[in-house]
Amino acid sequence: MNARDSILGAVRTVSLPTVALPDDDAQSSLDVSAVARTFVAAARATAAEVIESDRGAIVDHLETITSGATRILSAVRDVPSTVSADAGTGELARLELFVCEAILGVAENGALWLPRSRLGPRAALFLAERVVVAVHRSTLVADMHEAYRRIDPAAESFGAFVAGPSKTADIEQSLVIGAHGPKRLTVLLL
Repeated sequence: MNARDSILGAVRTVSLPTVALPDDDAQSSLDVSAVARTFVAAARATAAEVIESDRGAIVDHLETITSGATRILSAVRDVPSTVSADAGTGELARLELFVCEAILGVAENGALWLPRSRLGPRAALFLAERVVVAVHRSTLVADMHEAYRRIDPAAESFGAFVAGPSKTADIEQSLVIGAHGPKRLTVLLL
C-alpha cells in the first residue's frame, strides 16, 4: 500500500455526524427588526461599514463619505456623478467612489444582491477604490435560500452578491484588504 492509498483509506473510515438542513420556514418567519440586526452584524463582520439612515438623508451621508473624492460614479439618481457612465475601463479604474443600490440584502452573511440593471458599468463595482451600496431594510432576507427564491438569476445578463471589501492573506501570511476589488464597502441601510 502506498501513501496515497493509506491516506484515502483513513479518510474513508472517518464518520462525520449528520447535520440537519436549515428549516427554511423558521428563517422566513423572523421579524424584520431581527433580520436587520442580523444583517448589520454580519455585514460589519465582513469589514463593511454600515450606516442606518432614511432615504432623504442619503445625500448628506454621501457628502461625509465622499469628502475629498473627485472621481465619483453613481447609479443612484439622487447622487451626482463626476465621471460618465460611458467611461472606459481605464477611467473607471481611477474611480474613488462608486454608488449603487442593491435589490436585496442577506442577513446570514451580510451580502447584497446587485443585478446588472442597478450597476451602470459593471466594472465600476470592482474597480472603484470605495463602493457605497444603498439597500432598503424591507428588502432584507434571512438567508441565501430565501434570497434565491426572490431573485431570478436568468432575468439579467449579470448579477453579483457582494459582501465586505475583498481580503487575502495568501502572500507571506500578510492580510491585504482590497486585493481584488474595493478597499472599502459602505452599506447605507435605508
